[in-house]
Amino acid sequence: MNLLICKEEWRIANSNRFRITDPIKIKHISEILKKRIGDRIKAGIVNQSLGQWLIEESNSHEIVGTYKPILKPKRRFPEVRILLAVNRPPTVRKILELSGTWGVSEIRFFLSKNSRKDYLTSPVWKSEEMEKELWEGMEQGTNIFLPKVHLDFQNRPETILLETEKNGNFPFRFLLDRKGKSIVRIFENRKNKNFEYSNFGILAAIGPESGFVKKEVELFQKYGFENVTVSSRVLRTETAVAFLLSRLEEVSLF
Repeated sequence: MNLLICKEEWRIANSNRFRITDPIKIKHISEILKKRIGDRIKAGIVNQSLGQWLIEESNSHEIVGTYKPILKPKRRFPEVRILLAVNRPPTVRKILELSGTWGVSEIRFFLSKNSRKDYLTSPVWKSEEMEKELWEGMEQGTNIFLPKVHLDFQNRPETILLETEKNGNFPFRFLLDRKGKSIVRIFENRKNKNFEYSNFGILAAIGPESGFVKKEVELFQKYGFENVTVSSRVLRTETAVAFLLSRLEEVSLF
């Protein structure tokens, strides 16, 4: 844990004091981080600020401390949203954690032709399960911005794309494909056309383990998605997401 995110349910009255009673958190703070009364921990409040948490009381049942905000960080630029077809539950967990670590703005899960519907019976789709993975990623990556997650298992991909178009500016639309173009080449082409970088987002579509069917690929291309590659190797879905986000760390692209 590189960042303690102070949850609202931990807040004492309307103060900046927070009480932790979660035994896992208490054990991590006292035994792994070896923090004691008077020590400070890097902390934050979701979507608000980063700061420090001063430990004032500590025992085996609870830890109480005061949070002091220090700065208000900015969200990631560019904004990244992911359209993710339903995958195996362990894969979904890894992608949720990764999204929290990196600071993805939004993830929308949907059913594609090759998605297995029996995966929908997994507890991973429960809000508390998804939040748990997101928060672990956020604490790992010192990110305070909680990704939004939408479960859209009723609508067809075309309906989802129409809705997404209404809610954001996404001139960069990527469809992950091992035989696609490189991200660098796509950005260079835009630079040559004097593309304005001040306010835009990236929308990435990622298929199930077996990929999108031809009809779905054609639909995404109809909506302006370009086939992009992040590796010449055959990657697991969660690895492909990690490769994509790592490429978007390259400041030179923007």
